[in-house]
Amino acid sequence: MVAATVIVLAATLVSCLAVEPIHIPIYPMVKPEHRVASLLKQVDFYRNVNPGDEPLRNFQDAEYYGPITIGTPGQFFNVVFDTGSSNLWIPSVHCLKTDVACQKHNKYNNATSSTYKADGKRFVIRYGTGNVEGYLSRDTVTVAGIAVVNQTFGEALQESSDFVNTPADGLLGMGFPEISEDQVKTVFGNMVRQKLIPEPVFSFYLNRFESVSPGGILTLGGTNPSHYTGDFTFLEVTKKGYWQFKMDRINVKGEELTLCRNGCQAIADTGTSLIVGPGREVSELNRKLGGTPTAQGLYIVRCEEVSSLPDVVITLKGKSFPLTGPQYVLRAQTTTGQTVCILGFAGIDFPPTMQPLWILGDVFLGAYYSQYDWGQARVGFATAKNYN
Repeated sequence: MVAATVIVLAATLVSCLAVEPIHIPIYPMVKPEHRVASLLKQVDFYRNVNPGDEPLRNFQDAEYYGPITIGTPGQFFNVVFDTGSSNLWIPSVHCLKTDVACQKHNKYNNATSSTYKADGKRFVIRYGTGNVEGYLSRDTVTVAGIAVVNQTFGEALQESSDFVNTPADGLLGMGFPEISEDQVKTVFGNMVRQKLIPEPVFSFYLNRFESVSPGGILTLGGTNPSHYTGDFTFLEVTKKGYWQFKMDRINVKGEELTLCRNGCQAIADTGTSLIVGPGREVSELNRKLGGTPTAQGLYIVRCEEVSSLPDVVITLKGKSFPLTGPQYVLRAQTTTGQTVCILGFAGIDFPPTMQPLWILGDVFLGAYYSQYDWGQARVGFATAKNYN
C-alpha cells in the first residue's frame, strides 16, 4: 500500500479455469465522521454484477474493500484490494487480547482449516497508515469463487491503532512480487500460475457515490466493458514493483501552471485516496485552485465554488485526462458535523531516489477505469462510465 482502498467480493462458484472474467463488487469503507481523520493519516505518513465481477464497497471515497474466504471450510474476511502493495494479511485468532484493531475484526483460526499448512516465518509490513506484524501461514484463499491453493499470507498478531476504525479486516496486495515482503508470491500471481483466470489481467471500476451499491467492481481475468467507454491508453510499467509508469505533465486548464514539466514517474494506487505529489508542486496547484491551507497539510475550498473550479488535466502518453472540480474535491464531515470540501491533492516529499514521483489514487481512478496487465507489464486507462 503506498496507501489503502477497499473491495467487497461476491462469491461465484468456480471449480476450474474461468472462461470469462470474474467480476467482484467492492464497497467504500469510511464513516463520514472519520473521513477527515482517514485522509490526514495518509498525508501524515508519506508517504448489475456480471459473472466474474467482484463487488467493492466504497468507504467515504477513501477506501474500497471486498470479501474473500481463507481455509476449508472458508473463513470470511473483508479486505482492501490494494495495487500499491503485494502481500495478503488478515488478523489471527492468536493476536494479543490488548490489540484493539485485531479484536474489532474477523480473525483467522488455522486450527479449524483442513487445508492449513504451517510456515511460521515472522513478518513486518509498514504502510502509510500503520504497521502490521505476525507470522506467515499457507492455506486456500478464495476470491469470488476462484480458489488459490497453498497461498502464503500473514496472520497478524499486532496491528497499529490506525486500523481500528476501518471496516476491512485485512489487505490483499495486487502489486508485483518485487515489493512483496519476504518474497511471498502474490495472490494474483498464483491465480495466473495456477491457470485460474482466462487472462493475466485485472481491472478496477471505482464508484465515487457512497449511496450507490456496489461501490465498485474488481474484475479478475479481463475487463468489464459496462463500466468504461472508449479505448484504453496503455502505459508500460517502467519499474516492476508498483504499477509505475511515465507521466507527461499536469496542468490547470486556463491557468499558467504546469507541473511535472519535464515528465515524471507516477504510480496507480487503489490504496491511496488522493492524488499525491511533491510538496512544493502540490502547494502551487492547491493555491492556484483557490485552496486555503489547514494546519494538517490539506487544502479546503468553499463547497459552493466546487462546480466552478477549473479542470486539472493529467497528460499520459500525449493524451489528456481531465478532472473536474466535483471529481477532485472530496466532501467530508468533521467530528462536529461540519461539511468541508477538501482538494484531493496532497504534498509529500519522497526520498531523492524516488523523485519526482506522483501517486494517482482514487481521485483519479474514480474518473478513469484502470486495467492492470500483469502479462505485458502495462497499465491502461479509459473513461469510467456513469461517473457524475
